[in-house]
Amino acid sequence: MESNSQKYHGEWWIPAESNNDNRSIFPIPKGMEKRCVGTLTYREKGNATLELYHIPSDYNSRLYKYNGVMWGRDANGHIFTLFNVEMSSFQLSDFTNTTFVVGYILLGEHVLSMDDACFNRCIVQFPHLRNWAFYNNLSLKIKDEAYLYTLKKNDKGDYLIEQEVEEGVKWILRDSYSQHLERFSMTITQTTEFVVEVLQSVSIHYFLRQITEFSQFLSIALYGKQAPSSIQLMNKGNKGLATLLFTKKESVEPQNLKNLIKFDELKDKIPSMLSVWHQNFEKVSPISKYLVDSLCGSKTFDVPDFLIIAQALDGYHKRFVNKKNGKDNRKYEEQIDILLKQFEDVEAIQMSNLNPVVVKDSRHKYSHLYPDDEKPDAVDGIELYWLTEKCKILLICCMLNMLGLTNDEINICCKHSPIDYMIKSNPFEFEAQ
Repeated sequence: MESNSQKYHGEWWIPAESNNDNRSIFPIPKGMEKRCVGTLTYREKGNATLELYHIPSDYNSRLYKYNGVMWGRDANGHIFTLFNVEMSSFQLSDFTNTTFVVGYILLGEHVLSMDDACFNRCIVQFPHLRNWAFYNNLSLKIKDEAYLYTLKKNDKGDYLIEQEVEEGVKWILRDSYSQHLERFSMTITQTTEFVVEVLQSVSIHYFLRQITEFSQFLSIALYGKQAPSSIQLMNKGNKGLATLLFTKKESVEPQNLKNLIKFDELKDKIPSMLSVWHQNFEKVSPISKYLVDSLCGSKTFDVPDFLIIAQALDGYHKRFVNKKNGKDNRKYEEQIDILLKQFEDVEAIQMSNLNPVVVKDSRHKYSHLYPDDEKPDAVDGIELYWLTEKCKILLICCMLNMLGLTNDEINICCKHSPIDYMIKSNPFEFEAQ
């Protein structure tokens, strides 16, 4: 068996209740689905596949070429819903051992689409969430099982943050506990979870959007791209959990716990920060995605890496700053100057010595807005790399300000952070030129 893969042998079919347009041509009465034996293979870091054996030739093959949803049941009685199932190769005649690529897998529930409103709670694990939001996050050895019950608090765990980000929608950070029985003792492992709770049942797509929002917030907080490692969904009535299986992406491990948004120091403000983030996500998401992608680090640097950050600063000014005082500042140099003055008492901005003219000329040069001879202050090579890092610091300050932090609180974030480490490790690059 492949590394990090799981195989499920069972029977698979297109549900008769499916609303797929193809089914209107060949309707199938409920309970009369054509069922085929096959194997589902889930890979954590690759495409999930479904291999069906001996699909009947009298069953229209178009129904199997692509379907938004398929159902299944394995030999152990586990039920599955497969989303975005697409045939790898199309054959007009009788075919056997045909392979399909599967988008998402829902283990434990049969639903008709990812847009069906079936769930009211989503529980998400991130590999490094406990590095940011944690409470005495160590394994506890106890002997009293009653104490475990107290820790679990009716299966809710310890709530660190509970915030209603919109009416009927809560974001929760909580500590969760699991027990491991050992000889003469019991070990309790503590983890931190992100939970979305809604009053009215919503779809899988809805929860995925919420997860995307929080993933970007956590990426900024930990100064490195973060992705979920586990997603569980609770159905109506909280009667059971279904697990969503998906292709997992790597999360960047925090640098020696040098986080950007300090959880302990800013804990009282984090609930409101989450609300502001959720309310503004549609406007800020393109900008924050550019920033998060740039935090990953790369072995190579090129001009587009600078242009992405330079354009993100332009976008931030236009969406969140421009016309606040009734002024319409269209010139890029003026926009950078306004942002720098806004954070002039932030130590990281003071030490960056960012020159608006250099940023403007470099941006215009590489965007080909004007002839090269009109951009005398543009930089290139290693100087362009460090200019990008300085612009990134300014963009981070902008994002923290958008979340409602004062300059004093932004100073708290930057202190003992990857930003602080970078500046102190490269003092020559941050000296005034």
